[in-house]
Amino acid sequence: MTHAHKIFVRTRKEDSALLYHLLEAHEGLVSYSTLPHQKHDAFRDLELLVTSELRPDLELLLGEWSEWVLIL
Repeated sequence: MTHAHKIFVRTRKEDSALLYHLLEAHEGLVSYSTLPHQKHDAFRDLELLVTSELRPDLELLLGEWSEWVLIL
């Protein structure tokens, strides 16, 4: 049985659209949800679900993407 890991990331509101695009461009790697927020919040929090097998790939990509998107 494959185990799914939850990873929580925070990004600036102005970076969120690019992060969504990058995640969607890697279809099948990760499932994500934006956590509840207020319209005026400066950040967006995301919950990422990834399998144990794909987690290293996702972590590598998040590191690479940090050059363009602030990921906290």
